[in-house]
Amino acid sequence: MFRFLREQRGFTLAELLIVIAILGMMLAGLVTVQMQGQQSYLIGSHRVEAQQNGRVALELMTRELRSATSVIAIPSATNMTFADENSAVIQYQLTGSTLTRTATGCATCTGLPDTVIGGVVTFNLTYFSAYDGSTNTGTTTADNTQVKLVRVRLVTGTEESVASYSAANQLATIEMLVRLRNT
Repeated sequence: MFRFLREQRGFTLAELLIVIAILGMMLAGLVTVQMQGQQSYLIGSHRVEAQQNGRVALELMTRELRSATSVIAIPSATNMTFADENSAVIQYQLTGSTLTRTATGCATCTGLPDTVIGGVVTFNLTYFSAYDGSTNTGTTTADNTQVKLVRVRLVTGTEESVASYSAANQLATIEMLVRLRNT
């Protein structure tokens, strides 16, 4: 047994350097895979956030627009005021990158703007007096008494600031044509 212990030799410096180099390459590969996984997660979560924000805003707007009794004002393509079935006056307006909703004229209305969503890149309303669904064309109008349909187009991104060149800068475009039922 003593002979076995006396004949054991250690590692040479060259062998240790080779092992350290191999372990370093393996560690670098592992870090690269981890970073790519984090980047994929970030892109996916920003895409989901942009789509969800757009869907929530569009669902609220279309539900209220369908039940509108009259369009009160259409001052611009990013601002619309209408009366709902309870005679409340509702206004949607883009302010910077925030879509706001202001309701007045009802018991629970505060008259103050409420934020619907943030991170809005584009909000565009197109007003139609007539629309042909077979050709997807219509007659646009600027007269609020003639509005029968409204095309709502919303492009959303994330609410947090992301560089425009970044892969995490995800945008979602959602569009819907809404027929006003009660006008």
